[in-house]
Amino acid sequence: MPVRYYKHMNKFTDLVLIIGFLAVDFLFFHDLFKAGEIITLPQYLTGLLSIIVILRALWSLFGAESAARLA
Repeated sequence: MPVRYYKHMNKFTDLVLIIGFLAVDFLFFHDLFKAGEIITLPQYLTGLLSIIVILRALWSLFGAESAARLA
């Protein structure tokens, strides 16, 4: 039974990460369109990190299970 709990917690964590990073990215890109807005290196690095985290979470949600189903 604990295995199912961890699987559900991993899915929940992945969904929270995806939604959280999408919200942060939306706020960042919303500010990007303001006149005179300067984009700093930490903002670019945050965007890069969010892409990596979202891809990793999507792989965890769909990639591993899809690969297991095909085997």
